[in-house]
Amino acid sequence: MDDSLVDNAWGAGLRSHVTMTSIANGSFLLGKECRTVLQRLYPTRDAQSLLPLSRQELISLLDRTGPQSAPSQRSPTGSNTSPVSQGEFQSPIASTSDDDRSLAHLEQIPSQDTEWDEERRNRDPIPAEADDVNALSFSVDRQTSYLGVTSIKAAFLVMLKVAPALRSFLAPPSNGHSKQLSVSNHPTPRPGSSVKPTLSPIPWSSEGQTLIDAYFNRVQIFVPLLEEPSFRADYLGGRRNDPPWLALLNMVFSMGSIVANKSDDHSHVTFYNNAKDHLGIDTFGSGQLETLQAFILMGGYYLHYINRPNMANAILGAALRMACAMGLHRESPSEPGNANTAMIEQRRRTWWSLFCLDTWASTTLGRPSMGRWGPGISIHAPEGTRDPNVTGQHLGIIPLIENIKFCKIATQIQDVLAQTPLMRSEDREHFDRQLVEWHDNLPFILRSTEPCPESIYTARSVMKWRYQNLRIVLYRPVLLNLANRGNEGSASQEELESVAKCRAIARETIEDIAHEWTPNQMLGWNGVWFLYQAVMIPLVTMFWESWNTQQVRECQAQIEVVLEAFEGMADWSLAARRSREVVAKMYEASKRPSTRQPSPRGMNGVNGHIVEDLHTHQGGMIAEDAMMLLDQGNIWDLDGMLWSNLPDGLDMPYDGLSNMEYDDSGGIANFDGSYMTHQ
Repeated sequence: MDDSLVDNAWGAGLRSHVTMTSIANGSFLLGKECRTVLQRLYPTRDAQSLLPLSRQELISLLDRTGPQSAPSQRSPTGSNTSPVSQGEFQSPIASTSDDDRSLAHLEQIPSQDTEWDEERRNRDPIPAEADDVNALSFSVDRQTSYLGVTSIKAAFLVMLKVAPALRSFLAPPSNGHSKQLSVSNHPTPRPGSSVKPTLSPIPWSSEGQTLIDAYFNRVQIFVPLLEEPSFRADYLGGRRNDPPWLALLNMVFSMGSIVANKSDDHSHVTFYNNAKDHLGIDTFGSGQLETLQAFILMGGYYLHYINRPNMANAILGAALRMACAMGLHRESPSEPGNANTAMIEQRRRTWWSLFCLDTWASTTLGRPSMGRWGPGISIHAPEGTRDPNVTGQHLGIIPLIENIKFCKIATQIQDVLAQTPLMRSEDREHFDRQLVEWHDNLPFILRSTEPCPESIYTARSVMKWRYQNLRIVLYRPVLLNLANRGNEGSASQEELESVAKCRAIARETIEDIAHEWTPNQMLGWNGVWFLYQAVMIPLVTMFWESWNTQQVRECQAQIEVVLEAFEGMADWSLAARRSREVVAKMYEASKRPSTRQPSPRGMNGVNGHIVEDLHTHQGGMIAEDAMMLLDQGNIWDLDGMLWSNLPDGLDMPYDGLSNMEYDDSGGIANFDGSYMTHQ
């Protein structure tokens, strides 16, 4: 027989044997994986006993699986996660499987075919307040980005489930036709242009000087990334015409215009358009510090203000990577006799300002931190002093130094909540102790109520409100879970204590902001945002425990304080008027019999209040269904959250209440407001 034929036959037999063996091994591994999954889902059942069951019976059996049936799991903690060492903290994937599934329905996960475009506002008849983060608008926009359970939208979904009749109160009045959205005559951020801008120096002017003064008085205190003397000297000289400088100067003008004027002034748009002319996509490859700083102001502040949270998130993420490419995340080795200490300090301030802005903007989105802090980051914190008698630049750097510490804790919390909103009670207490300790150890000037410079007062007020808000975010999932769970199971003592603490912090936040805000847009912007976050707690409580007269009265008193504060802030926040409208509608709806709940069958008490399960309407709206608050065209958009007080019927967008939509980068053509992110 031909040797080659024998070889071919032997080779074919060998390949056949190898193929069959591979298939067998693959089938074995697949079967093993399937059994592992089944064991996790039905830990007390044998696989054979599940075979005769129908699909519905399997689902019912899954829902009846007790909390103790599956052991608590822990997420792996790697070196690339937020800066918590493996030995310090590990977060559970879920406290119980039932709770995890219950709150998973509140996650806003875009479908595979979902596309979103924040620029649609320039093309489509969409309310300007529409955004996709804080549930403040009217519109039926299903184009939404991902939001986790810690976002404000989750609170809306819970209220809609607990009281489905709430939909009819939130829906706009039916008058036979939908409200037509007129095109605003206000300036709109224009789309990017391919025309190369003219590089002309910007001469000194008294108007420009006023805007720069406002920036350094009310913005620089939060993010001192600019070296003030050299910046002022360059502007006074009026000779620089390089793109990095022109972009940065226009962004400073834009932010200065916002904080120097009331919310109905839109001159900031012109400066923003000018800055964009010098910040094309090619500039992401630039190693210019001033270009990076311009992007930081744009993505960290301005785009949030005009209701473009997702564009802001993307630009800030790109800025982080630009900063890494420039080596800002690494501390430079000390060199004897190095006189350029100012540049070293500016690099530190730029990096940590970027770090804080990214943390502040993403804390309540329910999204992971994407590694903004980790063991590979060695840059030192800016240098400063804790001496309360020191003034000037050293005094101005203290808020950043303390905010860095806060944002490190916030990043850890954000990463854990992105995995599971229901962390173990001991872990929740661990983080809360860190926050309280941070606040208790602030320098005297940031804790005191004594008179101080306006910039310090602004900084310490917002720092306290942000601290209170993060504590609310930490405990709020427990409240939402109990309300969302309805009469399925009973609340534990730890859960009741967490709910009581959440309510107490929300009450304190409402009282503090109502008394501490002053008439300027930096405090008005932040004040409305944090008030809107806090008022969700008494609102959810009233719908959940409408039968508890004492609790409802306390909540009503808090809501009335918020409504009065919103009215006072109307000229100093783009979102104040719309926020007030949303809260007022929900407050009114809570008084109607159709939204009230009967007293639960069983009760537990905590701090004198009944805080237990209530009888809820089963099959209430959740997830996508809850987004459709009603007829085609006009509905509350749970994706956005900002509205504002623009004239001629313009409803402002974002941060507290926004147009229900998800298109942040559109225009100010329907520029109704500002994305009220907590800056």
